[in-house]
Amino acid sequence: MKTLADINRKIADKTAVVITAKTLKERIRKGEKITPDDVDVVTCGTFGVMSGTSAVLAFQAGAPGTFRRVVSMTLNGVPAFIGPCPNESNGHVDCMVYGTSHAEHDPSYGGGHLFSDLAAGKPVTAEIITDTGKITRMVSLAEMSSARLIVTRGAFKNYMGFVNRSGEEISTIFSTFPMKPDMQSASVSGCGEINPLENDPGLRYHVPGAAALVNGGPGLILGCGTRSSPQKPNLSLSADMRGMHPDMMGGFVTALGAECLTSIGTAIPVLDDETLNALRVLDEDIPLPVADIQNRTPFAAATYADIWQNTDRRVRVDPSRCVDDCTECAKDLCPVAAIRPDLSISKSCMGCLTCVTVCKNQVFSANAGTLQIPDADIPIGLRQSDRVRGDRAAILVRDRIHSGAWRF
Repeated sequence: MKTLADINRKIADKTAVVITAKTLKERIRKGEKITPDDVDVVTCGTFGVMSGTSAVLAFQAGAPGTFRRVVSMTLNGVPAFIGPCPNESNGHVDCMVYGTSHAEHDPSYGGGHLFSDLAAGKPVTAEIITDTGKITRMVSLAEMSSARLIVTRGAFKNYMGFVNRSGEEISTIFSTFPMKPDMQSASVSGCGEINPLENDPGLRYHVPGAAALVNGGPGLILGCGTRSSPQKPNLSLSADMRGMHPDMMGGFVTALGAECLTSIGTAIPVLDDETLNALRVLDEDIPLPVADIQNRTPFAAATYADIWQNTDRRVRVDPSRCVDDCTECAKDLCPVAAIRPDLSISKSCMGCLTCVTVCKNQVFSANAGTLQIPDADIPIGLRQSDRVRGDRAAILVRDRIHSGAWRF
């Protein structure tokens, strides 16, 4: 049986066999017989809406002695909660920003957008109310003495798919527009078979202190996240915002305002058959409970194969089908603002399917898949997770291991 020391030695001398979960599943589907001798590490990833994301930021707000304490603050209009350190009279400020907080005058901009802007090196506007007056200044990530992202719960192993069984539209964070009645469409989340915890359901390797990439930057697993359970585990993680990839994070606008997009990548050392058996999980094996959005109580179950097998990860565009008399334009409703004025799609697209669902003239199209449950096939109208960037998170971990900058 291999040991972690064996794998670390292979990583150090660059002989470790490291593959992504996507590659492993492709080989399994082809019928290839894989043993622990064939692979040393499998990397996993997930990307999507993770509401439990926040940042602890600290920077110099003004000259020492100009104010005694900060009363309140916003960054690009997003509320920042002051503390815990009082920093009396030294001009410094500590604050926490929630990924789900919205800008005061723009609910389409929130903490997730702010974090991505900071990671991209963009200066943001700090409006600071102190006990002596107001300070307005620009601040960037490079100027901050500390900037740490904390994920209180992320990489959920098990999500639910949501539908609206009532006869009226319902606004919810699980839809980018009011959710249509009578189960006309479903909202789903989760990267299925490449998700870290689907491949390590007993958290054998996802333990406190283990390495991870958070938004592409080096981080650590702190332990289980809030609302974690043996049946539905999730993780809490922390990482410095410096070194994060702005395109591996961001904001996502729902019918109730902005949410936060976060990515997580991890690595599983293949020590024995027990580890490899867990890694054999496929989308077809992973249940997806289907619940009514009004009470979040499951009434049926589909599988992740309905979401990710034989479906399109990205959308196609036919601008010639566009007309000017639409009351709802997909360009205006895109939750990540990925549709350009000429209707081409930028790299910020995450294949969420909003444009496919909204556009009545089929300017945007994709095989979105359907949730197949007893007595109904429900079209998937929204994916709040992105399998493409989930796989990219796994690739970033793989590349980091290949470079030697990873140890178990």
